[in-house]
Amino acid sequence: MSIRTLLTALAAATTLLFPLILAEERQKCGEASYFPSEQTCYNDKTLCPKQYSLPSRPCAGSGGCYLPQEYTCGDDGILRDLPDATGPFTLAVWGERFAYRNQTIKACGGYLAIGANARQCHACTAAGGTNCGSYKNATVFLPDGKMNAAVPGHQYWFVDPSTGLLQYTEALPRNASIGWNTTVPSQEFAGLNVKVKQNGLFIWDKEGSSYTNHWWFACLVTLPGGAVSTARSWRIYAPIISELNGCELVRIVATAVDKSYGVYKYS
Repeated sequence: MSIRTLLTALAAATTLLFPLILAEERQKCGEASYFPSEQTCYNDKTLCPKQYSLPSRPCAGSGGCYLPQEYTCGDDGILRDLPDATGPFTLAVWGERFAYRNQTIKACGGYLAIGANARQCHACTAAGGTNCGSYKNATVFLPDGKMNAAVPGHQYWFVDPSTGLLQYTEALPRNASIGWNTTVPSQEFAGLNVKVKQNGLFIWDKEGSSYTNHWWFACLVTLPGGAVSTARSWRIYAPIISELNGCELVRIVATAVDKSYGVYKYS
C-alpha cells in the first residue's frame, strides 16, 4: 500500500470521528481535559489514548500506555507480547464507525463479514447419529487455519493472496490437493501469514511485509440489485493491495471460547 493510500484512509477515519468530537463535551482527568472518544482516564490522573476505539491502559513503571490486546504489563513495568492462541476463538472488529464497533465476524457463503446484514449460515443433519443440538452455532476459528466445524474433511479460513479477502472453504475431501487455480485453497494455505494472540489481536503478518500496524480493512458490500450502502455489511481484507474503495481501517480481536460454540458445518 502506498503512503498516499494509507494517509487517505487515515484521513477518512478522522473525518468519521470529527462530528462525534464536535458533539462531545470535554471531561476532566485531574488537571487535564479530554474527549472520552479519544482517551480513557485512570485514577483521575492518567490519560491513555484509544486506538481504533480500543482503550489502552497505563503500565506502572513503564511511563506509557499499552493495548491489553497486544501486550501484558508485568509488575516490573515491562511490556511483554501476549502468547499465541491455542484454542478456539471468535473474532470481533473494532474501529471508529459505531455501526460495526465490536461486531462479531460471521460466516456465510464462503465469506466472513460484519454488519447488520452479515449472516451466520450453518447446517447440520442428524444422519449418522450427529447431535445437532450440541453446537452453539457461532462463527469460531482455530489457530491452525481450520474453522471450528465438525464436518468430515474440515473447513479452513484463509486470506486470498491476490485480493486479501478473508474467506473460508467448503468441507474439503479427505487428502485433497486443491490449489489457487480453483475456488478454494489447498490446506497448506489455511491461516497463512496470520498470527493470533490469546484474547488479543488477529494479525496479518506476512514475512517481509512493511505492514506493521496490525490493521485490516472493512469494506462495504452492496447486494446485487441494491443501491450503494443498502446491504450494510462489510467484508474483511488484509492490506495487501494498494486501492480498496468503500473501506475503512479496523483492528480485529480474538476472544477465546469453548469448542462447543462452533457448528457442524458452515454453509
